Amino acid sequence: MLTKNQTILFCLLAAALILPTNIYLVGEEGLGAGLQSPLLRYQQTYLGTSVITLVDDLDYVTSGVIGGRSALSILVWALGTVLLLAAAGYLVYCRYDGITGTKKPIVLLVAGGAAAYLLSCILQYGPLLHGPAGLSVPVGVPLILAIAGYVMRMEEDEELECEDEGDSGEDTEGED
Repeated sequence: MLTKNQTILFCLLAAALILPTNIYLVGEEGLGAGLQSPLLRYQQTYLGTSVITLVDDLDYVTSGVIGGRSALSILVWALGTVLLLAAAGYLVYCRYDGITGTKKPIVLLVAGGAAAYLLSCILQYGPLLHGPAGLSVPVGVPLILAIAGYVMRMEEDEELECEDEGDSGEDTEGED
């Protein structure tokens, strides 16, 4: 059975994989707009409406349909998704293996995923997230970093609880 903190953390990681991470406009002329989550992208352009999964994007890159900065951006985005999935997998592994120790790998994986998403937006749209390719607002990056901060704080709280339990259980010698 998952503890309360593990359940909350697992739900937060699941939400990070589902909720939109990036809102973007295509081109300076407003050729389209879209919402991008770690696993898929919803896009409306003058050509129509599309739902493009990460697997489809990777297929476009490997087949050569998409190249250059856009291909690199997609690969970095995929790396961020892999890091978030690895954090969720590590959490499940710790649960079933009975590991209650450090959560630093989860913090690093989640923060690395957020950094990869931000880097992907910078690669596609430029350092100011605005350029000839369009405009990007990476709304999910601060939320994912907040999840990493929550995990870090949760670990510090657990360490303090362990120290308090250790202090209260000490024998007092020489008080007879």
